[in-house]
Amino acid sequence: MRIGERAEIGTPLRPVRVGVVGLGRVGIVHASVASAMPNVEIVGLADARSNARREAHGVGFRAPMFDRMSTLITKTSPEALIVAVPHDLRPRLVREALESKVAVLTGRPLSPQLPESEALALLAQGNDTPLACMHALPFHPVFAEVRSMISAAPLGSIRRVRASSYRSLVFDPARQAAFAAEHAAGGVVAHEAMDALFYLIDCFGMPREIRATTLKLFGPLEDESHVMMTLPSGTGVGLDASWSVPGYPSPATVIECDGDNGRLLASDDAVELDLLDERAGFRSGHARLGLADLPQRARFDVDGEATYLLMGAFLAWVAGGEPPLHRAERSVRAQRVLEAIYTSASRSGEAIPLAATP
Repeated sequence: MRIGERAEIGTPLRPVRVGVVGLGRVGIVHASVASAMPNVEIVGLADARSNARREAHGVGFRAPMFDRMSTLITKTSPEALIVAVPHDLRPRLVREALESKVAVLTGRPLSPQLPESEALALLAQGNDTPLACMHALPFHPVFAEVRSMISAAPLGSIRRVRASSYRSLVFDPARQAAFAAEHAAGGVVAHEAMDALFYLIDCFGMPREIRATTLKLFGPLEDESHVMMTLPSGTGVGLDASWSVPGYPSPATVIECDGDNGRLLASDDAVELDLLDERAGFRSGHARLGLADLPQRARFDVDGEATYLLMGAFLAWVAGGEPPLHRAERSVRAQRVLEAIYTSASRSGEAIPLAATP
């Protein structure tokens, strides 16, 4: 097996001033990763909670602390903000930053409501201001390799794709309240399988039809889902998701592709390729590439390399580079499919057609 062609990781080619809004775990992780990048300066951190600001200071951050994002922007003039706040606060803060023409990297989806996500993406485009979402899976070294393999097409015509996204969560009262908050984006699909959904659309294109069923076990939101997407070619792309099965302390994604020239199996640990005939530079027979066999491109590894790589791609864009694959309009495209999934599930698996989008 050869290692496929992939773009080099992005890093800003000039200094970029970055602020972080939201100092929970996600915000602290992204602040740590950004501070390890060349040409990146953390100029300020913001959180309305005084204890969160105190704890951030306690783990070593020395940048100025603020209780409001607006004050951070006024006092430090950042070029980019990492907005790591709960979904109900996210749309207002993203809009405020974009109206100040400050680039934003934030969680996904942009808003629990699709029309609001679309409006934010349009605002960013109208202001010519970078806006991207934290879709990590395409930047995972194994899945980045798989993406390049699918593009090279050694499998020939794809007949079937199956994917799964599993995680084991303990639903304590605080977590249940957060997930079940009014206007929540959704359950397991929105919170745990959104990256897998984004990745499948990026690799195989937008589906023309969605069928989905969900199962509620522990609360008002779905805990398991079964999705079948039909591509314009007629190929079926299945996605199963659950956050209620044992044995998955961290998120785990598996993708299987069957084509007329063989089969591909990918997980977080490795990709295996079985080909009938040599094609696109990949030899026939069985081959395996483990995570350790792939280039280790990140300078800072926390929960894997993906956070560093997606951050680098975003900040390279802010510094004048090319728009990355996790830019907002692509995230909105995945959210349109997410909404169709929930519509189908609410109608007992009825087929929901999707209009063609670029």
